[in-house]
Amino acid sequence: MRLASFGPPGAERPAVLAEDGTVLPLDPLLARYAVSGDMCTVLGLLPVLGVEIAEFARRGGPGIPPSELRLGPPVPRPRQIVMLGANYRSHIVESSVSGGVPPSKPMLVGKAPSTLVGPRDDIIRPRETEQLDYEVELVVVIGRTGRRIPAERARRHIAGYLVANDVTAKDEMLGDFATIPFYLQLFRGKNFDTFLPTGPWLTTADEIADPSALRVWLSVNGEPRMDCPTKDMVSGVDEVVAEVSGVVTLHPGDLILTGSPPGGGGDFDPPRYLHPGDVVRAGITDLGEIENTVVDELGRT
Repeated sequence: MRLASFGPPGAERPAVLAEDGTVLPLDPLLARYAVSGDMCTVLGLLPVLGVEIAEFARRGGPGIPPSELRLGPPVPRPRQIVMLGANYRSHIVESSVSGGVPPSKPMLVGKAPSTLVGPRDDIIRPRETEQLDYEVELVVVIGRTGRRIPAERARRHIAGYLVANDVTAKDEMLGDFATIPFYLQLFRGKNFDTFLPTGPWLTTADEIADPSALRVWLSVNGEPRMDCPTKDMVSGVDEVVAEVSGVVTLHPGDLILTGSPPGGGGDFDPPRYLHPGDVVRAGITDLGEIENTVVDELGRT
């Protein structure tokens, strides 16, 4: 089953994709149960309404063609977004800083919900950066509240998966790092508006038998930049959920980004960062793809 959100930014409504690919608003179904809300509400109700939503999608029509509306981020308003760093073995080997050694514990970084945009929205390059970079990532979407979830029970808490591009202003993030490593600006570099395109929809967990058997890829203007199997991850999906829930309580709709493979713009020599007009496509096996164009922030100097 594929769940989506559609409508103007800040007012997205939950939907399901019919078998013909059209978008079916879930408002009529939710109203039947006197329920209103966004995708987080729907995800929390999946154990109760999942079968009925799937049947609603199977019956289909009248749906709306995706080309006739704006698809928003599948989960527009999560409570929390947590990212993993250094979670692909080949990326760790590629890094000149790590020396090829993975961290003793998964690196966890927060990303603000205000960074979220949809699968076809623009990425705005802020005036502060000249080093705009990209990272395709598999996202785990939480469907059931939990704290200190054992890895062997993690799948019970996963609603599904989606594609994300974790955009970074590298120069803003590194700041004074070269001279004073203590001054790494992770939040600043990761959290400008539009720095997290996601989508194109949420594929429910029952559709993905083995999340370690997927392939993540990304291209810029049609040129392949990233391509890697998820089996290359140091911590798999189950371990990731266990680690994150050991720090924070997870709630329906929370997003966990599982790390990026090698091939970022900053990893090339010379670096190949994003510029206005660049078209970034990112995809994952069985989860679809997103495509976003880079534009300059108005008033950039």
